[in-house]
Amino acid sequence: MHRIVLRVVFTLLAVAALIGGTGGGDAIASKQVITSAYQFDIVAWESTHFLGKWVLRFRNLLPGVGEDQRERRQAIDEFFAVGDQIRVQVGELNREMSLPEQERSRHPQQLQQSIEELKKHRRDIQPVVEEALESEISAALAQMGIIDKLGPLRWPPVDFTFADGLLVLVTSPRDKIDRLDDIVLRSSLSLLTQEELEARVEEAEDLSVLIVRVSGVATYPAHVSFTHSLHRTLISASHEWLHHYLIFRPLGIRWFAGGEMTSINETVANMASREIGDRVFTKLRGQEVFREPYRLPTVTLPDALPDDVFDFRREMRRTRLRLDELLSDGVVQEAETYLEQRRLEFVANGYNIRKLNNAFFAFNGTYADFPGSVSQIEPQLQAIRADSATLAEFLDRVSGITSPGKLERLAREAGWLLPDE
Repeated sequence: MHRIVLRVVFTLLAVAALIGGTGGGDAIASKQVITSAYQFDIVAWESTHFLGKWVLRFRNLLPGVGEDQRERRQAIDEFFAVGDQIRVQVGELNREMSLPEQERSRHPQQLQQSIEELKKHRRDIQPVVEEALESEISAALAQMGIIDKLGPLRWPPVDFTFADGLLVLVTSPRDKIDRLDDIVLRSSLSLLTQEELEARVEEAEDLSVLIVRVSGVATYPAHVSFTHSLHRTLISASHEWLHHYLIFRPLGIRWFAGGEMTSINETVANMASREIGDRVFTKLRGQEVFREPYRLPTVTLPDALPDDVFDFRREMRRTRLRLDELLSDGVVQEAETYLEQRRLEFVANGYNIRKLNNAFFAFNGTYADFPGSVSQIEPQLQAIRADSATLAEFLDRVSGITSPGKLERLAREAGWLLPDE
């Protein structure tokens, strides 16, 4: 038992560091001072959520206590149906508020009251739904041969709580794309406050700055946003659990090195979480999720769409490649002007990107499967997955990676080659 306790303590320390920062390790600076009143308090959050989750878990083990599987499935259906109703009514409220008062068909206060009642109902059934989904994900992981067992306990336990998506302040130098230390902010900050903080940090430190809202954070229990569909929620919860799983392995420990090692971690979690989430979704809904099987990506395929069709993935990659050229030439102001022009083009084509700058690419580039990434990490991992009979085998092979060079060696052993080789 003491071994389990020590591992839990280690997990808490590790994930606290995990959300505290990544990247270049910039020293305590003005951005810390500017955002100090808005930062997320990990210690307070853990103290109110960690114990409560485990008390509920042990309570449900008592004879005659807790819900049966049928009741759990009903609670899951109801939870996400209520979420859909909330989204519809929030949309209605926004539309009503945009109209002159005499043209409103429903009083905004009535809509707001209805939204609050729906949110309260969702909070009431939230603990049951969390426990039900944790159990389903854990069962799938066991069937796939991924999760470890310590006596009767599966390790690390699948544990998450629904919460508003946290905000992360991302910074990068203006003359290169390099993700510096992140700062996690409270989820409740308005967009106006976010833009004010961005402007203050940009002025104080001459950095490229962007605040982004994330759908999950690997605290323990993990933060998972409740604004998404069941399928996306299952993928998000699985993604955060994979960080808990990897932290006890060489790859996960090296998340803190930043740069390419963080990108390998995040891309592994993205790839694996989709497979896990798909499996659980199919079990709960009976709907098969089709994805193209992984194949050895040795050839770069030509763009499938003609140039007169605006394709997000292609245009984002073109933007990143041109940005790299401009930064390499040292024309920072020209690069920023170019990014704003490109942002307006994305907006005109239906992609409402609020801010397109180096910080945008520094954050999204952490995920090697992002369209704007220029890394070879994703095709290398795809080659290893294609060469692995199961997801468990894939995770076993990549979890021992300690450097980008080791990833490339594993990928080449699986048959990966550069496009021009």
